[in-house]
Amino acid sequence: MTPTDPSRRRVLAGLAAGTGAPLLGLAPDAALASGTTATGSLATDTVVIGGGYAGLAAARALRAAGRDVLLLEARDRVGGRCVNQRLPAPYERYVVEGGAEFLGPTQDRMYALVQELGLSTFRAFNTGRLVDYRNGRRTTYSGRIPPGALAGAAEAGLALIRLNRMAQDVPRDAPWNAREAPRWDAMTVEQWIDANLLTNAGKQLLTLATIALLSAEPREVSFLHFLHYVATAGSLDLLLDTEGGAQQDRIVGGSQAIALAMAQSLGPVIRYRAAVQAIEQDGSGVTVRGEGFTVRARRVIVAMSPWMAGRMRISPLDGPLQARQQLSQRVPMGSIWKVHAIYPTPFWRAAGLNGQVTSDAFLPKLTFDNTPPEPGAPGVMMGFIDGQDARDAVLMPPAVRRAAVLEAFVAYFGPQAANPTGYLEMNWQGEEYSAGGPTGVFPPGVLTAYRGALRDPIGRIHWAGTETATVWSGYMDGAVRSGERAAAEVLAAS
Repeated sequence: MTPTDPSRRRVLAGLAAGTGAPLLGLAPDAALASGTTATGSLATDTVVIGGGYAGLAAARALRAAGRDVLLLEARDRVGGRCVNQRLPAPYERYVVEGGAEFLGPTQDRMYALVQELGLSTFRAFNTGRLVDYRNGRRTTYSGRIPPGALAGAAEAGLALIRLNRMAQDVPRDAPWNAREAPRWDAMTVEQWIDANLLTNAGKQLLTLATIALLSAEPREVSFLHFLHYVATAGSLDLLLDTEGGAQQDRIVGGSQAIALAMAQSLGPVIRYRAAVQAIEQDGSGVTVRGEGFTVRARRVIVAMSPWMAGRMRISPLDGPLQARQQLSQRVPMGSIWKVHAIYPTPFWRAAGLNGQVTSDAFLPKLTFDNTPPEPGAPGVMMGFIDGQDARDAVLMPPAVRRAAVLEAFVAYFGPQAANPTGYLEMNWQGEEYSAGGPTGVFPPGVLTAYRGALRDPIGRIHWAGTETATVWSGYMDGAVRSGERAAAEVLAAS
């Protein structure tokens, strides 16, 4: 199947032309490889902190170079902000993705891993008409532009062309060196939108694009950070498209299948339930400490988001480390839920819909057909709850939140959506070792104030994580690239 119709994000991109659950259906301990935790005094050449894609990639690169390595993961699983959720009975053999999910063109490191690990991809479902819910009215349409957005489509399209052009002027490895960096970093995305668009419809479309990409409100995001995000992907078209863009493909067995296969290749190198509390650096090495364990190594790779890395004590706290810790305090995580409603069949397909929605109302404003590809799988409708909506959702009782999600699905897809056979939520704000998602968000002033503190090694400490990537920052592919870059730094320094 080669889908050609727009997706939930394609509608936005098209304007440029006219934007802790069970794993893989296995018992939870099946994700633990050897199931080993860290205890006592340990020693290795390099210790990697964090078992997401950045940490896994760093450990594999070091192992491939013949180095001894130990990977410490605080959770009892690998994958970081990428986790599979098993569907409830009677569909337990199927999984959906509770976190990072899609792959697309130019994400070459992830596709290479899929091939290397013997996995496979399939196209995200993208056939049929889309739903636009705007000003209390539901319409379905084909093509790139929702009918309710026609008034602002041309204006938003021109704005997206301008954004792509400006992003080309942002150095991917040093956005603070952009010619307009001081001015761009002093404003929010919302301020740029308000100053450059006149129609409410155009502003709404670009606001939705920002929230969809970063799970943060435009008022919270540095305009320079937004442009850098675009620059690391190549264009807004790649970021927002389905066919030919970042939402093109899914992984058979769920996206966490890649992390699990990487972990299997590392075996006992990974130690689970090993939360690091402190790093001490001296002239000959580093000492990494957690409850019940100490690891001595020559170097350490911190493969975590800036926010999570900032929770560790690092000493001695010299000038560069002070700058890095200050940076960490200023890069919060985005706010996001993923919700899934399970139905006996994907009934929206029979109605000629592809399951994708853009909306100005309700809790989930973006939806996607997340039906597993295996024969006999039930229909699964996925919704994103982002930004302020995600923060509001954490304060709702579960039954009220579920009712609000289903109210939206009924408004989008009709009364058949009212009674799912199952329902799943993934609240990334409630994940102790994530604190949100899908990526760290840079408010105004941070990139230009702290510059190289994000990625530059500090003595024997190296930094990885998708936020540090210069290609596909914020994505699984960027995480893998960042881990491999940090491993190369370690090898070059030794």
